[in-house]
Amino acid sequence: MSTPTPVDPQTPPKPANGQLGVGILIAWACLIGGYFVVGVAVSAIASLSSSLAAGMGMLLALVPWILMIVFAVRYSQRGESRTALGIGVGFASIIGVAVLLVAACFGLLSNANFH
Repeated sequence: MSTPTPVDPQTPPKPANGQLGVGILIAWACLIGGYFVVGVAVSAIASLSSSLAAGMGMLLALVPWILMIVFAVRYSQRGESRTALGIGVGFASIIGVAVLLVAACFGLLSNANFH
């Protein structure tokens, strides 16, 4: 019968790598900067062809969201799990802010007889 190797109780557990706040900032920067770049690109495409810009605009609108997922996966692969989690929290906070803004607009318009 083998005896298990004792674990030293004095060794602290390894802390998670990365920072949560940095991940949240990366998510918001992807959203704001991404839509700025997408707006410039769609405007440039619209100067050439408006029908092409209308079709490409819908596809390019997904780029900031995909970029957030790519960053989260890359940080997770590098071992910075807290930063990847922060990007997820930032993603959720963006969705939460959007839902609150829509609810506030409907709340304001409900008293304005907007039909």
